[in-house]
Amino acid sequence: MESRKIEISTSIVFKTILILLGLWFVFLVRDVLILLIISVIVVAAIEPAVDYFQKRKIPRSLSVLAIYILLFALISVGFSLLIPPIASQFQDFSQNYPQYSQKFRDSIGPIRDFIEINHINITSEQIFSELGSNVANFTKNIFSKTIGVFSGFISIIVVFSLTFYMSAKEDAITQFVASVTPEDHRKYAVGLTSRIKDKIGKWLLGQFLLMFLIAVFDFIGLSLIGVPYALILAIFAGIMEIIPYIGPIVSAVPGVLLGFMISPTVGLLAIGVYVIAQQVENNIIVPQVMKKAVGLNPIAVILALMVGAKIAGTLGAILAIPVATAVSLFLGDIMNGRNKEA
Repeated sequence: MESRKIEISTSIVFKTILILLGLWFVFLVRDVLILLIISVIVVAAIEPAVDYFQKRKIPRSLSVLAIYILLFALISVGFSLLIPPIASQFQDFSQNYPQYSQKFRDSIGPIRDFIEINHINITSEQIFSELGSNVANFTKNIFSKTIGVFSGFISIIVVFSLTFYMSAKEDAITQFVASVTPEDHRKYAVGLTSRIKDKIGKWLLGQFLLMFLIAVFDFIGLSLIGVPYALILAIFAGIMEIIPYIGPIVSAVPGVLLGFMISPTVGLLAIGVYVIAQQVENNIIVPQVMKKAVGLNPIAVILALMVGAKIAGTLGAILAIPVATAVSLFLGDIMNGRNKEA
């Protein structure tokens, strides 16, 4: 009986060591895994279109190439239309920054008077200096975390190549998962993979539509109340929308600050625009566009964002949502005993 206890104990220790070594290896190759995850997400998004063309006797490889060409064309047109006005607005802001800065100081006059009356040792120059330093550090951290993943043209080529080969062959991801899964669990693994692909594909397409709608809403709202550089602010808000909960808050800061640089009234109206945009998003757009594509608890989403950001910066925070969705499906199956049934 004693020797059996020692054998079980040794087996547990050995398995624990293997798991820890596996986690350590995953951490070492996280940059490669991130590129693979991005490719899988893109495959999940374009696969319905590829399947549609395949049913009409169009080869999958040609369908993927056509989607690539369409994507590059849309990006090129978008850049050609947006870059000139964005560059003009940036140039205008750099020229008029001293005036906006002075207006902002004037608008916070009551706050400055309160600080002086209570002998608080801080000046508006210190506030601007601290704010600039924090923004610079935030930007530096973002790029220092993500530069290892997208370190140039090669990484982009890798993503598009992986996406092409996984899309050109029908059910390539599912077949790969089946090939590396023991036969007893193969049926369940294939089914889980299909469900994950379906949810991730819906999430990505819904996310793009959500980003576009928020950008349009913010542009119209900020333009109507007279906040300058509404186009840049709206594009920034749309991009940040891909990071749930945190992104919208971050995107609202520059718009509100610019509003207060114009006047306190415009600043308050800018806050109203961002609050209304979030209410419309949470109560109308998300239920209609995203529906239950993800279905994660808000607390789980925030924790996933924090872990993803810690591991791979902003890109990690973005990819944390589809990864957490896949993990939640698997854990849900374990809790319900579904994997055993399969």
